Amino acid sequence: MEPFTKLTPLTATIGAEIGDVQLSDLVATAKTSVATDLCRLLVRYKVLVFRDQHPGPDTHLAVGQLLGRLAPPQPMYPTVDGLDDIIIIRNDAANPPENEVWHADMSYLQQPVFAAVLHAVDVPPAGGDTLWADMTAIAADLSAPFAAFLGGLTAHHTIEQGFAFVADLGQTDRAATLAQAMGAGNRADHPVLRRHPVTGAETLFVNAAFTTVINELGAAESAAILAYLYQLTANPRYQVRVKWRPGTVVIWDNWATQHFACGDHYPAYREMQRVTVGTPSISAA
Repeated sequence: MEPFTKLTPLTATIGAEIGDVQLSDLVATAKTSVATDLCRLLVRYKVLVFRDQHPGPDTHLAVGQLLGRLAPPQPMYPTVDGLDDIIIIRNDAANPPENEVWHADMSYLQQPVFAAVLHAVDVPPAGGDTLWADMTAIAADLSAPFAAFLGGLTAHHTIEQGFAFVADLGQTDRAATLAQAMGAGNRADHPVLRRHPVTGAETLFVNAAFTTVINELGAAESAAILAYLYQLTANPRYQVRVKWRPGTVVIWDNWATQHFACGDHYPAYREMQRVTVGTPSISAA
């Protein structure tokens, strides 16, 4: 897979660091084969780490477009001036960390988003790492009887579940945005064990941020099963941890992973910029 010849797996099942590649050069080639190879590596390793990149906004967008069609803008975050497809996730004394919960981005959409391209613009001197969990490996390790039970279930996901905290923080502007976003387009039912549309692998597709209930169970049963499933991400066996440096870019498969942004850097400044990919440029393998 040229030009991805210098690749170092980070764990046995999830994560790879790719060296000697500038994302700006990949974009400049405009080759269909490059886009295909990048997507294939992504669904294989689930998390791809690129160091020393410093892409401008145009390159950042173009990398997302290599991977597929961009998702609709995420309404709850500010965006780069004039570029609604690049959201800004900023922490400082006035903006405390809010992603210290395992989640898959925008799982409340009818068509969950495929991938994200996250650029570290400003990182704290220590802390602020991000962890990803391999939801395919977790699903594979479920016992056969339990997997069969989960295979008949669906779960409900909503945007308001994930952003309820904005009212508690007194963020009135964001609370108003959330109220406008609470509708049929930002809530969805998905299988608890969902088939990855490209690899066909079963993945555990419930998350503590956006999942509200398992539809087919009673309230107490649903809460107990979800609590058990959520804690599976805490096992280091399924995790990869990325320490950010300025210019680091991480691309992840949102269909196969969940992630957790550590807030231990607070109140030190941290700024990330993200492009979200709705659907991939490749079909099933």
